[in-house]
Amino acid sequence: MSILSLFKRSSFAPAFLLLSAPRRRALAAVYAFARAVDDAVDDPAGGADPRKELDRWRALLRAPYVTAEEAVSAPPAWLPLEQALSAFPIGRNHLLDLIDGVARDIGAFRAETFEDFKTYCYGVASTVGLACLGIFGLDEDGHRDFAVNLGLAVQTVNILRDVKGDAAAGRIYLPREDLRRFGVTEAGLRSAHLEAPVLRLLRFEAERARDFFGAARRALLPTSRRAARPAVAMGALYRRLLDKLERGDFLWGAPRPSLTFWEKAGTLMTCLTD
Repeated sequence: MSILSLFKRSSFAPAFLLLSAPRRRALAAVYAFARAVDDAVDDPAGGADPRKELDRWRALLRAPYVTAEEAVSAPPAWLPLEQALSAFPIGRNHLLDLIDGVARDIGAFRAETFEDFKTYCYGVASTVGLACLGIFGLDEDGHRDFAVNLGLAVQTVNILRDVKGDAAAGRIYLPREDLRRFGVTEAGLRSAHLEAPVLRLLRFEAERARDFFGAARRALLPTSRRAARPAVAMGALYRRLLDKLERGDFLWGAPRPSLTFWEKAGTLMTCLTD
């Protein structure tokens, strides 16, 4: 994959450039797995039963040994993930927790409280960060808080980026207690016009995301910063995306916002020199 393609791929993909080729392949395998289980719920192929697809992944991860025949019939993301699991100390428990996290979207998840919201974000994002610590060469005992808070921050930004579209699809992830606090209705989140109470709510949640980013940075040991640089870069990219969202009043009604090539490149260079 070319550098240009990598920069265009997603908001966090440029951070892959800070890894050696084996670690980059392993990280890509974990993210391909995360995308596969997410798609199993959000966009099941051929009308497949999401629960059965997730159970299929659970069986692969729990199996003490996967035969060649089983590997051939496994989802395409399995083989590179299996290779990554063999090469690096990736916690399968975290990948299983991710499956449980995305399963919450079956039947339209709703968070009543902020704690419910954090539980959801942990399940679909912090689990990935915890699984990837071994790829970076970081131990979980000393870096758990870093991975968890970074995952909470990134997922909060993802939710803020897609609030209107998710609401239109019947998925509202922001805590109901927060909607009530700011006088926001679910219809308001689907409205073509950004209402003042909705904007106040989104700015409030943006500050929570910044708190998570700050907690992640404080939790990272100075001696680990070099090894964690890809994760730090990903966090910086999402922090910049959050700033861009808020400056544009969350770009309500516009196409799904993202960073430009030069915004990504500038952020990455800053991380390299930090």
